[in-house]
Formats: sequence, C-alpha cells, structure tokens
Amino acid sequence: MNQRCLRPGASALAIVWVLIFAGCSGWESGRTVYGVPFTRVRTDDHGFVIGVIAEDTVVAGRTCKRGWLHLHPNGTPAAFTAAAPVESGRLTAPVGTWVFQDDRGTVTVCAFPRDLEIQNHVCRGTGGPKGAQTSFYPDGALKEFFPAADTRIDGILCRPSPLNGWVELHENGRLKSGRLGEDLVRDGRRHRAGSRVSFDANGRLLP
Repeated sequence: MNQRCLRPGASALAIVWVLIFAGCSGWESGRTVYGVPFTRVRTDDHGFVIGVIAEDTVVAGRTCKRGWLHLHPNGTPAAFTAAAPVESGRLTAPVGTWVFQDDRGTVTVCAFPRDLEIQNHVCRGTGGPKGAQTSFYPDGALKEFFPAADTRIDGILCRPSPLNGWVELHENGRLKSGRLGEDLVRDGRRHRAGSRVSFDANGRLLP
C-alpha cells in the first residue's frame, strides 16, 4: 500500500520499524519480561520490547491477543491486537483492532479490522499495522482517518484516495483538512475537486 495510505499512523509505524529492525539484541526463547511470558522476544538499546505471546494476555489492563506484542520501556503495551474492546477516553476500539499506545496507555492510532463508525464518521478499516489507520487526540476524539466513502463534513464533500484522501479533524470535531470531492467556491476563490483544503477550528478556509 502506498505510504500515503498510512499517514495517520506514520509515527506509530516508525516506532514499529525501530522496534523490529533497529538496535535490537538477538532473539531469546521462553523469557518473561515485565511479567509477560514470551515465546520469543528481544529488546532494543532503549528498552523497547518486541515479542510473541502464545496466549491472550492481560498487560497493564489491556487484553492483548496472542501473537505480536510490543512494550514500552516501562512495560506498557506499545502495539498489540486487541482481544477485548479497548476503552480510551471517547474511543472504544473493537476486538481485532491493531492498537498503538503511548507510554501512559493512551491510544494514539488504530487499524480497525473492518470499516467502523467512530464519532459519526465511517473510518476505513483493513486490519493490521500496515492497513489503513485512524488516529486520535489524547481524549479519544477522532483526529485523522480515511473515509470509507465520500463524506460531507461541515458542508464540504471529502473524497477518499490512496494518495491524499485522508481527513483531518480539529479536536472540536470541525474539519481541519481534506481532499475535495467537488469544486468549492469560497471567498472569491475556486478550489478544484481533488485538491486539499484546510480550515481553522472555527471553519474558516485557510490560504
């Protein structure tokens, strides 16, 4: 998938890339780290842990599905597949979601297993860390997502696209930026369908 398709989770993906490929010691088998029994595991020079668990396991209040599990240096899950719904502020992520968290356990990015309505917006879901991703503000408010279909926000028709079709929202829910699904005439200027436009938190079109 084109890198642009992953934009809402780009920083989270960078973390995973570092955990997997950069500065890690060799794999160890059958080791317990932060109380979590891994079948195989390794740790990087900064204390990040990447490993595989054989059973669904509750770690720092999160029920992590068997398979890959990443931990922050303080033992908080950094990335995992949810084996139970994940609550984080206004967000409830369903079972099967690939979840990224900060070191306080706040969800930052999700890759949903299917298209899902979140806070009145249908977010594209394709599953796994390389799928379409959705990001959130610390309180769980929707921040960036790929619409599953054309969607109208604040009267602006936004069209999804693999290249530049993600939608950004302000924390108050107003449209921050999106790819136009139709021509827009505003303040004496015409913006063509397919171009990206940006707005401030009060809905004013930015230059």
